Amino acid sequence: TLQFLWTYMSQIEKLHLHSPPSFLLLLTFGPLTLTLMYFLLGLSPQLLGHNFSTYLVYLWSRIHEGLEVNIMDLINIKAELLPWFFLGQTFLLEGQPPTLDLLGIAVGHVYFYAEAEGRLKAPGWLKGMY
Repeated sequence: TLQFLWTYMSQIEKLHLHSPPSFLLLLTFGPLTLTLMYFLLGLSPQLLGHNFSTYLVYLWSRIHEGLEVNIMDLINIKAELLPWFFLGQTFLLEGQPPTLDLLGIAVGHVYFYAEAEGRLKAPGWLKGMY
């Protein structure tokens, strides 16, 4: 997760969000919303890191739609299919229903469209800190 954050999230901060407060909002919205959903659904937050990764992969894939992504030098898929590939991987390799992956994708979807429509913006006090 840290390697993914370092490599790919810096692209999103520099090329898409253009400001540290917006990027901080991206990084706080996901975990806070996922934690709330875990609480409401009565789930243990032990797997929250996996869902946070799914949330970030979903956002990265939506921002880089159309980009070809190489998976372990075996296949190439479009970037927008990457979270669904990982969802299938969870189901096939771990034998788990991908419910938690779907939760990360759903939270990413909410963030992506709320931010795109201007409904989700960094607050003024946070912008004032930068």
